[in-house]
Amino acid sequence: MKAQKTEPARMPEYRISESESMQYKLLYQIRMGNMSTSELDKLQFLCKSELHELRSELDAMLQELRDMNKQMQGKNENHTEKDKESIAA
Repeated sequence: MKAQKTEPARMPEYRISESESMQYKLLYQIRMGNMSTSELDKLQFLCKSELHELRSELDAMLQELRDMNKQMQGKNENHTEKDKESIAA
């Protein structure tokens, strides 16, 4: 079995994208002009940071899937070679 990467324990972070109601509240506040420039800047920074984090997580998951696919392909090739050898014998 493949050794998993150990990451430092982190407290779960709040994500804007996980709360649909929060998204709607923020959209309403923005559309109504109830957010100051500094609040909008902070929101933009949070969204940008969250997007970067989500992309990183997606990249890691895709790499894991690629690794699993390579392992499966290797196993399938080994079985195919063994099958050919047993048929030839």
